[in-house]
Amino acid sequence: MNFRQKLIETSRKNSSWLCIGLDPDLEKIPDGQRKGAKAVVKFNKAIIESTSDLVCAYKPNAAFYESLGTEGWEVLKKTIDFVPEHIPVILDFKRGDIGNTAAKYARSAFEYFKVDAVTVNPLLGRDSVEPFIRYKDKGIFILCLTSNPSSEDLQKKLLLLEDPPEPGLATPQSKARTFAEFFRASTLTLYSYIARLAAEWNVEGNIGLVVGATATSELEETRKIIGDEMPILIPGVGAQGGDLEKSVMSGSNSDGELAVINVARGIIYAWTEARSLEGETRNAAESFRIKIKEAIDQKTRAK
Repeated sequence: MNFRQKLIETSRKNSSWLCIGLDPDLEKIPDGQRKGAKAVVKFNKAIIESTSDLVCAYKPNAAFYESLGTEGWEVLKKTIDFVPEHIPVILDFKRGDIGNTAAKYARSAFEYFKVDAVTVNPLLGRDSVEPFIRYKDKGIFILCLTSNPSSEDLQKKLLLLEDPPEPGLATPQSKARTFAEFFRASTLTLYSYIARLAAEWNVEGNIGLVVGATATSELEETRKIIGDEMPILIPGVGAQGGDLEKSVMSGSNSDGELAVINVARGIIYAWTEARSLEGETRNAAESFRIKIKEAIDQKTRAK
């Protein structure tokens, strides 16, 4: 079973497109200062055990484990092992490097940690993504438009199309009546170009995109570019202020699927005291799951 199939199967089984980000902070988890990395293992296990029937995937962010030093890699491995086998694990490490280095990153993720999918940075071009694509049963989420405030510094910049229209051809440029129309037909944003490249590179059917919940109109545009078959990982709901309902409506395909809504802080830190961690975490996850499902139902009813 490949990643896409596993993702869809789990989402249908749990009636959920909620992905929980496992981003543990020693400053925030119970007994974090006293027990160190061991507290992270206990914390993650509690989160997973209390929510595994409510999610379509889990997404540990590598930075939160690397920051623990040498113990961090062991903690990450144990966390991944806690996740039930039928639930996909997406390792968020945003790697991007030259081909031979990227191959080592891919091997680490898919053969050592044995995760189902990863996030990658496409800035170095196709040969930096290719080593991940070769793992045909695994998923690759390419950064497209991220949820951080300064993403527009690069990702929303305009690119000038390289090939000018030939005389006499019916092109959008030739049909332009004003300079503004000609300009719009001759340029595109970096994120939309990345979306087009990702669709072109998706020869193995294992590529998806990362598009933030803080940019729902761009999310809708991206879904139109890539069509119905590619998943979109959507961070930024909750603590970052992304609109959940609009993200589901804009990011899901025509069947209301393949919009993976990631929530981390809004769930894993929803508890008020250590003894209520499991119950309050579960309640928060269930609340997000229901809201996502309601948005999907609204979209599919409107078809």
